[in-house]
Amino acid sequence: MASPALLIFVAVGLDGLAGLAGGVLSERWLQRYLPALVGFAAGTLLCAVFLDLLPAATEAQGPRAFTWAFASFVALAFLEWSLGHHHHTHPPAHGEPEAHAHRPPTLPVTLLASDALHNVGDGAAVAAAFLVSPRAGVATALAVIVHELPQEVGDYALLRASGWKRGRALLALAGVQLTAAVGAVGVLVGSHWLPSLNGTVLAIAGGSFLYIGAVDLLPELRHGGQSRQRIIGFVAGLVLIVALQLVEGALGLHD
Repeated sequence: MASPALLIFVAVGLDGLAGLAGGVLSERWLQRYLPALVGFAAGTLLCAVFLDLLPAATEAQGPRAFTWAFASFVALAFLEWSLGHHHHTHPPAHGEPEAHAHRPPTLPVTLLASDALHNVGDGAAVAAAFLVSPRAGVATALAVIVHELPQEVGDYALLRASGWKRGRALLALAGVQLTAAVGAVGVLVGSHWLPSLNGTVLAIAGGSFLYIGAVDLLPELRHGGQSRQRIIGFVAGLVLIVALQLVEGALGLHD
């Protein structure tokens, strides 16, 4: 089996590619499938939190894991409120009114700075999860990638709406995606000096993913049309993470 470090940077690289999807995917494709994608992101995030991240964090940290998870949940809430709740903005789905699809505009520098901070956390979470087990790493990486896609598409749309040209917007987003590697390297290096770091990072990731899935994404499934597509996407996300657990059990891979 590949080393955890190799798996971590493959996952971070795929996450970076997802961050550039706004300049590659057609607007028609996004309008057609975005409801299912948002549902899929919510399903994978919430399932990964309760079946992988929090159990692994609790095993490593004990009850303190829930303190870290709650602290990250509250901190992310305050961060989003202070930044005008721009994250997880997305283009309007088919039949969805423009006013609902877009959050209030945010200055590009603020947008990119908060996105960079978010990506550092994602990279750290992916690294910590792979250091615990392959299944936890794959589940976390999938959850990060699928919720990154609609978020970054929304960020790309905001940069374009602010007057940035396509090339400049993609270059800026590509630079921001590199910050995920900073988080991953920080965990890889720090875990050698502080063995409890992995459990703390997983607990923090669990709290933040729970916030994103339950507060940001789940309410999106109740608005607009195409409810069937949204529900199918949500259930598919749940099934995928459960399937990863079943495959790990069948192959005899244990945490």
